[in-house]
Amino acid sequence: MPGMPPKGTRFYKLEALGNDFVLIDARRSPLELDRRAIVELSDRRCGIGFDQLLVLRDPNNDEQVARVEIHNADGTSAEQCGNGMRAIAAWLEYLGRLKPRASLATPAGRVDLGLVSADTFSTDLPGPHALETTEISATPPPVPARATDWELVSTGNPHLVLLWPDEPGIDDLDRVAAAFAAREDWHNRVNIGLVHADTRQQAMLRVHERGAGPTMACGSGACAAAATLIRRGLCSSPVAIEQPGGRLVVHWQADSDRIVVQGPARVVFEGSIA
Repeated sequence: MPGMPPKGTRFYKLEALGNDFVLIDARRSPLELDRRAIVELSDRRCGIGFDQLLVLRDPNNDEQVARVEIHNADGTSAEQCGNGMRAIAAWLEYLGRLKPRASLATPAGRVDLGLVSADTFSTDLPGPHALETTEISATPPPVPARATDWELVSTGNPHLVLLWPDEPGIDDLDRVAAAFAAREDWHNRVNIGLVHADTRQQAMLRVHERGAGPTMACGSGACAAAATLIRRGLCSSPVAIEQPGGRLVVHWQADSDRIVVQGPARVVFEGSIA
């Protein structure tokens, strides 16, 4: 089928806090994918199933491991994926190729990878910065009554962070996501995160990712949430961000242009396209 990976193409299934990925290493072989092929591969019954597809391309220079393309389950592209970058670190470690100074090129900038301990990896990412609604061609957001405040944050990709008065549940997230989906100027424009600061060092987060829906965890969303809480004085670095899939630890100082995230990731299985 045009646009599908050739028969025999190797792939790896990866996961980081339940956020799952398929990785295809296309650094030494041509690979062209169209949107229909990505959607078919992402199907959890008739395909492999994933939140995001990670495609490795030839690096720009000798200091990089690869350039990374990030495709959402609906075939759209993403600029950054914090959990996906840790999953690539786990894949490199699985192959015995994770070097102390391994770097990736992403659409959002350089990402440095590191090994913390067995199955725990770190990513050093471009730091967060505030966004204006005009930058995503949207009007002021339809903020739900329960939210105590909000911020629009870029961590390479755009996040709307809603401060929540208590631990957010899946019903809360579904209602908020539905309200934004009903607005043409906000539909699929941002990742939506509901966050509650439990203590100075811990927060609870749920994220609805554009192009993927509610996910078990979102690395870039954890960065956006942590930065928002730290900037407002509600938390201090490092912040443990608890999500349905588990915990990420985010290190960030408000005057820094880099943000570091630590958490688990692993290779689940490998196979080939039949």
